[in-house]
Amino acid sequence: MKHPIRRRFMYLGFQGLRVLALLLPLGAAQVLGRAIGRLGYWLLPGQRRLTLAHLERAFGASLEPGRRARIARGVFENLGQNIMEWLLLPKLSQQALQRQVACEGLEHLREALRKGNGVIGLTAHFGNWELIPLYLSSLGFEGAVLARRLRYPEYESFLVTLRAQRGVPTLARGSVKEVAKVLRANHIVGMLPDQDIDSLEGIFVDFFGHPAYTPVGPAALSIMTGAPIVPCFLLREAGDYRLIIEPPVPMPQTNDRAQAIRELTQAWSRVVESYLRRAPDHWVWMHRRWKTQLSTVTQAPRFSQAPRPLPVLTGLLIAGCWLLAATLTGCGKPNASAAGAKPAAGRTAETSSNPDANQEMSGFTLTGYEEDGTKRWELTGSGASMDGQLVSIQHPDGIGYDSQRTAWLTASAAEVDQATRHVRMEHDVTIHTSDGLWFTSPILHWIPDQDQMATDQSVRIETDHMLLRGRGARGRTNLKLAVIERDIEMVLNPSDQDLPRPGPKQVKITCDGPLSFDYQNHIATFEQNVHVKDPSGDLYSDKLVAYLDETTHTIRYAEATGHVRIHQNQNTAHSERAIYEPAIGKITLVGRPSLLVYPNEGGSQEATMSFGGLVDETSSRKATPDAATTD
Repeated sequence: MKHPIRRRFMYLGFQGLRVLALLLPLGAAQVLGRAIGRLGYWLLPGQRRLTLAHLERAFGASLEPGRRARIARGVFENLGQNIMEWLLLPKLSQQALQRQVACEGLEHLREALRKGNGVIGLTAHFGNWELIPLYLSSLGFEGAVLARRLRYPEYESFLVTLRAQRGVPTLARGSVKEVAKVLRANHIVGMLPDQDIDSLEGIFVDFFGHPAYTPVGPAALSIMTGAPIVPCFLLREAGDYRLIIEPPVPMPQTNDRAQAIRELTQAWSRVVESYLRRAPDHWVWMHRRWKTQLSTVTQAPRFSQAPRPLPVLTGLLIAGCWLLAATLTGCGKPNASAAGAKPAAGRTAETSSNPDANQEMSGFTLTGYEEDGTKRWELTGSGASMDGQLVSIQHPDGIGYDSQRTAWLTASAAEVDQATRHVRMEHDVTIHTSDGLWFTSPILHWIPDQDQMATDQSVRIETDHMLLRGRGARGRTNLKLAVIERDIEMVLNPSDQDLPRPGPKQVKITCDGPLSFDYQNHIATFEQNVHVKDPSGDLYSDKLVAYLDETTHTIRYAEATGHVRIHQNQNTAHSERAIYEPAIGKITLVGRPSLLVYPNEGGSQEATMSFGGLVDETSSRKATPDAATTD
């Protein structure tokens, strides 16, 4: 573990501050928090220099040095106050929290939710941002927050637990399916996209008059799901807070998805900038907001944060400063492209006087059109490099347009053959359709001009009520027609576990394969060694044709043919065909059924064939006390 003594000291200081915060009233805790912030301003010189430099970059000569220094101290005081407020939140009731917060614009949030697509609640690392979801939860709003991992697990665990105790789950960055599920439930997803994170797909938009690399996640998610972006900000006012909820950011009126994402990202960035101008001491100016540059790379400065031996109370304050540094994880850490990093192929490395500079390759776009000129598909990326006919793409984002079902494709990387326009996508490949179907695989071959996809790797298809796994797949990009080749397992009504556990409401269907999906006609065909495991018994057949529900994509009923047999306990039934209705756990035998029934344990002279609803009563026959077959 890196710096074990420092981390141990931080942990002890964190626990000490937690105890102290719970003993103090809110006002005293806020005073202590501001003291921690002021101490941090002097003990963290690297963070202080970055804060002052970024304030100068944003405001220029309009902010004289004395005013700039006062704002910088206020930035640290705000963060120190945040820490103490978070630590005492466990003892603050919902009613007390509501008394502390005055809210403006709540009608904007309610109106946005009336559309039924959920809401993307967008804020910044501004004021005490952690209070926003907790306050809204206290008013009865439901949702989750999207957060990245922190460097210090003890601190992260505290925040995750704090949110969960107030009914606000935390979703990890990259949890696209979980985020979409929250929005489909017409709930709120909280996001803080105000930082330059080079591992996320982004674009350059204007921020305080300078191009800033900005995540496109909120805009892309809004366009994909129809959920409006509603900005909200918490300001401090004389010991209390004022939450301001802005009207939804207008959706761009264009059919060009890339242009719509750019316009929407720029629009919400302007809203964020307006609040930073309104209360500049509320934001984390030590964050390298202009770190990523179009074509430059440089070394970031390193900072010294060595503690000094001081008395116990001051030691707690220093621990608070280190907690302050933990809060700023990612805001002032050295650039990943520091000295020794090499520029990417095909680009020229330049040295810049800007301390935030980093290398960033230009974006990539490839588009296909129908004969009438309408856009058929599009592939974009945050960067690209060429090697002959091959183009390597970073963070590829594809879309296949269709009037009935649009498909979005994402992955970590892709290669495009310029001669054939075949695309090989890899690492966490996902296809998400507009009607809620999710397809994932490690590798995917996409032929966009033919609207075809294929993989020989493991695949996973999900809806809210169905989980399907197998190996190898081919079909249409939007999954209207698809074939899963082998090792098929489908679970209806799966649990939330990654590996569903058998339960009273689950039905599992397996087969050797292939499994053919025809979503246009809502039919799925299982072949070879089909096994249906229902809570009431087991059905086996050579083939099973399932007729699907148009909305949930689950099975309404299915027809089994070829060596059909049913087992329940010791009882067995055979027939030429069987009709299976999973919703009620019933199977109707058709075509010369034969039943093999064993006596029950009560010793009665006659045993009646009973499959707990698996066999239709019209097909049930009586058997003798000895095992018998009835035609």
